[in-house]
Amino acid sequence: MNRTRRAFPAVLAAGALCSTAFPELDLTPVMWVGIVPLLWALQGAGGKRGAGLGFLFGLGFFATLLTWVSIIGVLGWVVLSLLQASFVAVFGAVWGRLSLRAGRSWERIVIPALLWVLLVEGLRSVVPVVGFTWGQIAQSQHDMTWLLKAASVGGSWLVAGLVVACNASILQAATAAARRQGRGAAAFVLLALLILVSPALIPAASADGDELRVAIVQGNIPRYMEPSYSKDLEILDNHLRLTSELAGRADLIVWPESSVAEDPFIDETFRRALSDAAQASGAPMIVGGNIERDDGKYQVMAFQVASDGRIVDQYHKTHLVPFGEYVPARSLFDWIPALAQVPRDAVPGAEVGVFDINGKAVAPVISFEADFGSLVRRRMADGGRLLVVATNTSTWEDSWASAQHVAMSQVRAAENGVFVVHAALTGISAFIAPDGTVLDATDLWRSQTLIRDVRMATTTTLYSRWGDWVCWVALVVVVSWVATTRLRRRDRGDRPHSDTVG
Repeated sequence: MNRTRRAFPAVLAAGALCSTAFPELDLTPVMWVGIVPLLWALQGAGGKRGAGLGFLFGLGFFATLLTWVSIIGVLGWVVLSLLQASFVAVFGAVWGRLSLRAGRSWERIVIPALLWVLLVEGLRSVVPVVGFTWGQIAQSQHDMTWLLKAASVGGSWLVAGLVVACNASILQAATAAARRQGRGAAAFVLLALLILVSPALIPAASADGDELRVAIVQGNIPRYMEPSYSKDLEILDNHLRLTSELAGRADLIVWPESSVAEDPFIDETFRRALSDAAQASGAPMIVGGNIERDDGKYQVMAFQVASDGRIVDQYHKTHLVPFGEYVPARSLFDWIPALAQVPRDAVPGAEVGVFDINGKAVAPVISFEADFGSLVRRRMADGGRLLVVATNTSTWEDSWASAQHVAMSQVRAAENGVFVVHAALTGISAFIAPDGTVLDATDLWRSQTLIRDVRMATTTTLYSRWGDWVCWVALVVVVSWVATTRLRRRDRGDRPHSDTVG
């Protein structure tokens, strides 16, 4: 009972502490040890208590990490935090029960790491609705380029598995130390270090193909101006003004999501502005905007504008933001005041798009889509050799959200071994190297351009080609281990093993 009373506040605090490993606090090493209290508390906890412990850890983590969601409504922040914490509760319930069977050290290191990948990272990336990936462990390691090398092999899943295994090894070291087993404790500490540094042996990803000079135009918006046609025109003018200074200086110009707020196929002012901007700059453009539908809904788009001013290709966003760009089962949620900010629904596209920019394959993704490694890597597998992320994080004001979104693009760069052009309407915009390094970045709420030479990738990474194999391997290993331990217990007539540290 005393251990239980200590465990619940400990895991709640540990969850909140783990959020500090993410931008903008960026206390990265916290994540290498921050999960230890949860794993300690789950040893022999059983399913019911394990679920409670996992939920409290998840609540402390997500409620802190996602504080910025409260900008659009406290209810949304509370519901999202509770929902995401429930996935950690599932992990807690499963490992709390399975830990009773884990009698060997390798089982206490490998199995919880694989379960975390499956239940906390993998499962919540696909359910409910379209999933949610904010807070994946790899994002907390965005500046650790040696560790991100693992992403080129197994995606963010492999990075997460290594970090959790590091935590589990440290717990084993503490257990050995408590038993006065000095050599054992030292061995487990060494193992934790080896797990962390092992990705450094993976060859560095590089893109050494044709060079392309890219300009990001961060036009910014009138910060306190209510949505209106006048505001849309001012945003357009901001981008036009900065683009007019780029004549002859770039091979590709990128405008962020929502930089063109009116349908250029309907509004002649916006269509002509895009045409004039491309012709004046002498460069093709990728421009974020919307188009209207006859049914009153709309589509979120990226337009490819040729240097002669014609819109020659379009990408229709396939992975929309639930409760942001559309409201699932709207009739059930109309009573929520914050949803007045989503008065109508967007419609998702069905096809992956890759733009041909003067013979170079450029893959566009729009905002929320860049959060999903599984989605982005398919663009690379389908021929994309440079990734352009067009986003609009202006809703989240000066919060951590913009920096956290850049961290996601860093992970996508490392997963696919490509340069990433991350263009944000109000910042942070950035150029990111294939190893995840941020080469140049803008400030928030500033009209600014960035110009940089990038190179096209000439190869694809193992992750780009094989996809989410780590999740499938994790599933096979966990199921096989459960089946094996059950058979072993049946043959021997063993009871579940329990070995906890008080």
